[in-house]
Amino acid sequence: MHVRSHVTKRVSALLCGMALTLGAGSAATAATDQATGSTGSTYAAQAKAVGLSARQAAQLQDRVEAQLADIKVPAEQVGYNEIRVKDGSATITLAVPGVRDTSCASQYLCLWRDANWTGTKLSLYVCEFRDLNDLPFGNDTLTSYKNNQTRGTVARFYNWEGGRWVQKFTSTAYHTEDSLANTPWNDMIDGVRVC
Repeated sequence: MHVRSHVTKRVSALLCGMALTLGAGSAATAATDQATGSTGSTYAAQAKAVGLSARQAAQLQDRVEAQLADIKVPAEQVGYNEIRVKDGSATITLAVPGVRDTSCASQYLCLWRDANWTGTKLSLYVCEFRDLNDLPFGNDTLTSYKNNQTRGTVARFYNWEGGRWVQKFTSTAYHTEDSLANTPWNDMIDGVRVC
């Protein structure tokens, strides 16, 4: 009788401990869900403010999440259509129907997937070599760019050929811009040395 009582107490204590653990886990999950929901509401409000319907906003969010899943460096969503690499070296701005973003901030090298500074934009700040496939801007997708870095700063554009990086052209700041649509380099560039 004494053994059975002892076992029953141990089982009861174990079940109580599990219930407390599950309850704490549920509370933490609920808090995370609430924070995520709040952030999601902020992004939905931003999308609505630029004229996107609820359906367009949901489709855009799916694209953002797909980009985040493909990126090969730590990154996070920071706006309804914007992803930033956690070290601050790059920002990806996804194209939005009816919104054209041709801006390039001071001291940045900006790349666009489409002609005339349209489509998804990649803004690069840190002076280093970037494999465009890591971001994921994608290899062979660059069609236009703006070099808005400090005057005299040279950006170098590369293609991966025969197992090595081959420089194709350079761009010297200040505010050099070009559409590659009618050049041999359109949809060719795989990497960039920002400066």
